[in-house]
Amino acid sequence: MMKLATILSALHQIAPLEYAESWDNVGLLVGSSEKNVSLVMTCLTFTPTTLAEAMERQAQLVVCHHPIPFKPLARITNDTSTGKLLLQAIEAGIAIFSPHTAWDNAKKGINQQLADMLELTSVRPLQNFASGSVIDDSVGVGRYGYVHGQQPHTIEELFERLRKHIPDIQAKSTHTATHGVRKVGIVCGSGGSMLGMVASRGCDAMLTGEATYHQCLEAESRGIAMLLIGHHASESFAMKRLAQYLQADLKEVLVCTSERETSKF
Repeated sequence: MMKLATILSALHQIAPLEYAESWDNVGLLVGSSEKNVSLVMTCLTFTPTTLAEAMERQAQLVVCHHPIPFKPLARITNDTSTGKLLLQAIEAGIAIFSPHTAWDNAKKGINQQLADMLELTSVRPLQNFASGSVIDDSVGVGRYGYVHGQQPHTIEELFERLRKHIPDIQAKSTHTATHGVRKVGIVCGSGGSMLGMVASRGCDAMLTGEATYHQCLEAESRGIAMLLIGHHASESFAMKRLAQYLQADLKEVLVCTSERETSKF
């Protein structure tokens, strides 16, 4: 058992909150840093299913990728689904932490992990974070890189590489399976709005979880193959990895990942 503040410090080392997008709501969202914690559970989204699982496991902290609440709340009551979940968590003594885009953008974060699965080379962020006058090429928004070797790789080859690590991907593309790709931009989750940044890096393919119909049409018009694997599939694997990182750092608590959370599609 240890203080929540110690766990927060470990989370900050893995995914510093300054790497989060300005619009995001990250960090400790429910609970006190002085709380004693013996069990931590990670999950992608805080839902009635994951809350019930956390309560059964007697977790004192849930690290969920997607923030709850995401937008400011005028009141917390059981009249809304978000308010009801928050009240139940508070009544059960469960603290909630969300790393969200800080974990997306971190040095070993979700986008970098996807780049590693694709075995890309010369990987860099789509947009760097500057620390004073120093630019760190290992952290930033999204990732982009080149397929290994001299020849283009087919879209199906890229999907197969992902399936080795994420068996439940829902693979879809705007281009045929045999279409050749040399340079890939990556934005996990719902990344279609980042298409312009991917195009500016000269990528001929973009990997993300989900994108709108019109974003896919825009990608096609720019000569960019949009590769979609499902929002859940593009991020949930990394919450297991986050649990592993935390467990390696924190010997006095048990860190587990939700076993009940599944894609809704």
